[in-house]
Amino acid sequence: MSQTTNRLGGVSRRFPLKRLGAFATAAFWGASLLCACAVAATAQESTAISAASASPQPAQESAAISAASASPQSASNAAARDGVSRFEPFERAYISFRISGGVWEDEKRFADLLDLFDKHPGATDEITFFTEQTHAPPTVEAFEKRLEILKIRMAEAKRRGYRTGLNILCTIGHHPESMKTAIGPEYPRCMTLDGRTAEATLCMNQPIFRERVRRIYAEMARSGADYIWIDDDVRAGHWLDSAGNAGNVCFCDRCMEGISAKLGAPTTREELAPRMGERAVRAKVREFNADSINNLFALIEETVHAEKPGLPLGFMTGERYAEGYDFARWAKTLAGPENAPVYWRPGGGFYSQDPIGAMTAKSDEIARQVSTLPAEVRVIESEIENFPYAPLQKSRRITALEATCHLAAGCAGAAFNVVTMNREPVADYEPLIAELARRRPFFDAVVRAFGRKPLIGAFPTWNPTDFDLPNGNPTPQTVAALAEVGIPLTFEQTDAPLAFSTAAYLETLSRDEALDLLSRGLYLDVWGVCRLNNPETVDLIRYTGIEWEGERAVDSIEVYSDDPINGEFAGIERDQRQSFWRDRAYSLRLTDPAARSLARLVDYTGETTAAASAAIFENELGGRVSVSGYHPWNYFHSRPKATQIKRLARWLSNDRLCGWVDSFDRARLWVRADETGAPAAALFLNATYDAAERPVLALRTDAESATVLDRNGKKTVVRASEPDGPYRRFELPEVEPWDAVLVVLDQPSDR
Repeated sequence: MSQTTNRLGGVSRRFPLKRLGAFATAAFWGASLLCACAVAATAQESTAISAASASPQPAQESAAISAASASPQSASNAAARDGVSRFEPFERAYISFRISGGVWEDEKRFADLLDLFDKHPGATDEITFFTEQTHAPPTVEAFEKRLEILKIRMAEAKRRGYRTGLNILCTIGHHPESMKTAIGPEYPRCMTLDGRTAEATLCMNQPIFRERVRRIYAEMARSGADYIWIDDDVRAGHWLDSAGNAGNVCFCDRCMEGISAKLGAPTTREELAPRMGERAVRAKVREFNADSINNLFALIEETVHAEKPGLPLGFMTGERYAEGYDFARWAKTLAGPENAPVYWRPGGGFYSQDPIGAMTAKSDEIARQVSTLPAEVRVIESEIENFPYAPLQKSRRITALEATCHLAAGCAGAAFNVVTMNREPVADYEPLIAELARRRPFFDAVVRAFGRKPLIGAFPTWNPTDFDLPNGNPTPQTVAALAEVGIPLTFEQTDAPLAFSTAAYLETLSRDEALDLLSRGLYLDVWGVCRLNNPETVDLIRYTGIEWEGERAVDSIEVYSDDPINGEFAGIERDQRQSFWRDRAYSLRLTDPAARSLARLVDYTGETTAAASAAIFENELGGRVSVSGYHPWNYFHSRPKATQIKRLARWLSNDRLCGWVDSFDRARLWVRADETGAPAAALFLNATYDAAERPVLALRTDAESATVLDRNGKKTVVRASEPDGPYRRFELPEVEPWDAVLVVLDQPSDR
C-alpha cells in the first residue's frame, strides 16, 4: 500500500493508492495501443503544422455549490448550450444502405439489389457507394476510373427514387491491403512514436497529400452525389502492417515539428516518448491531433463547396480519446461559412450477434459520441455493420434491434452496411431487407418521439479529453453494472443529479469540481473516496463522511443492514466468492455521526470482520454520498442487490433521477427529456433470453398515462399508478426476449 495518508481526527492512515496507481494512471501507450488494436476505439486526425485552434474544454466545468438545488436534469440548459433547439421535431428516421464494389461494379448485380429495394419500400431512402473495395489508398487515376462507373450507378439509383452519395473509404487509408494497387511511396506514410511506419496510412500534413485531397474531393463534388461521407480512417489508431501490429500516428518528422510548436520547444520522438506519461504533454499531443483533422476538414470543405455549394459532408467516428472528441469543432468546420448540412455516423464494433451484450456496449459508445455533437447536426446515422456480411452471422432480428438501441442512445437514423462485399448473388439478403422494411415504421416512431432530445439519467463520469480514461476509468464496466439493472444513463448531462465515479475520473477534477459532484448524488468505490479524502490533493473528507479502513483478501461475505434502503432485505447475504476472483473486500470507517452503514462483512463462520463495507452520508452541501467496498461494479443481478442499487440511486439523487426499471428484470432503459427536463419518452429493452412478463417503469412525471408501441406497430395505453413522491409507475405489456418497446408519456393536451 501507498504511504499516502488520510486524516482521521489527527491520526494518519494509509490507503490503497498503490493498486489504484496501476489502475488509474495507465500510460498513454497502454491506452492508445489497446485502442489501436480495436481500430474503432481511437481516433486519428493528422495535424496541420499551423494548427492554431484551441482544444475543447473538459466536459466537467467548475460549478457553484448551489447545483444541488438545480432542476432534475437541466436538460433545457443542455439544449440551449448549442444555440439551436434540441427539440425541433423529426418526421422520420434517416435510413441508408452502404454498398460495396462487390455489388456496384457489376451492372446486373446492382440492378438486382435495386429491385429488392423497390420490392420492399421503406427499407432504405438512400444508397451510399463505397468508392474503394480495399483499405489502402489507391492512385488518383484508379480512383477517378471507378468514379466514372459510380456516376452511372448513382444516376440509376436516382431514377429509382433514392438519394445517393459517396463514401470515400480511404482519405488517409485504413491498413495494408492489396498493396500492389495502392498509392506509391512518393506519398509519405504516417509514423508511430517509436519510429514504425504505417504502410497504408498517409500523413495528412504533407503538401503532396493535400494536393491529392483537393483533386479527388473536387471530382466527387462534381460527380452528382447528393452527399459525401468521410470514413473513419481519419483517426489516430491504425494497423501498421500485414502482420497486424498496431500503433498511434502520426509522429513523422513533419508532424513532430507541429507537436514541438505545441510544446513550445523542439522535441524529437525519442525525447517525447518518456514524457507521454505527463498529462500536460498528452494534452498538447491530443490538441495537435484534433487540429490536424480540423485542418484537413477545412481543406475538404473548401474544395467541395467551391465545386458544389451546400453539398452535405458527413463523417464516421468511433471512440476518439486520442483526439479529445473534438466533434463539435469538426462539424462546424465541415459546415463551412455557409452552414451546409453536416451528417454524422457514430460507430463501434458489433459485427456478429455473439456476444449479444456487445450490442448495448456499442450503444453506449454511440451515446458518448453523440453527446458531443451540436444540435445543428440532425442527420446522425448509426453504423450497422455485419462485416464480413455473411447472412447467418447476425440475425435479421438482432440487426433491426441494434438499430433501435442506437436510436435510443442518440441517433436519428441508421446506415446499414450489411450486404455482401463479394461477387455473389444478392438474393440471399432479401429476408434481411424485408425485415428492415417491416421495422421501418417502428424506427420512424422512435425518431419522432426522441429526435435529438437530451438523453437523461445517471452520469457515469466519463471524460472525453483524456487518453488515460479508457484504461484508468472502467466506464464500460460501471455502465454495464448500472444499466443492466435498469438505471438509465447519460453521457451529456455532466450536471446530472446522480453520478457514479471511480478515482481515475476524480483525479482530473479541481477541488471546486469535486465539490460540485459532492453537492449532488455520488456513488463511489473505495478508491474514489480515498481520492476525495486525500489531504495532499482535495482533502474533502468533511463532505464524504466515510473513509477506507482496511482490506480483506479472503472469506468475505456482505450482509445487508437494517437501513430503510435495504428494507425487506435486511440480513440478506451477498457472497461473491473471493477465492474465485481474488478481489479484495474493503472495510469502511464512518467519520461523521450522520453516516450510515448499508452492509457489514462476515466470514464463513458468521463472525463479523468489518462493521461497514457499504455506507451512505448526506453532507452539509445537500449532497448525498455512497461508498461501496465490496464488488462495487459487478454482480448486481440478484433481487436484493438490484433493488438496493435502485433505491440507493433514488436516495442519492434526492428524488431527482428521471426514473428506473422498477421490476426485477435484466433490462436497459433510455430516457429522453422534454424542454423542462422531465421525461418525455423512453425505450425499454428486455436484455435477456427470458420474457419480461410484467415490466414496470418508475418515471419522474405527472403524466397519467403512456402509450407503449412494439416493433410490430401494436399500441397499448397504460395507466400510471398513484404518485410515489414525484414518481409514477407504469406496468408495460409483456416484452419478448431481446426485444424493445417505445414508451411515450402523454402530454396534458393528450389527456
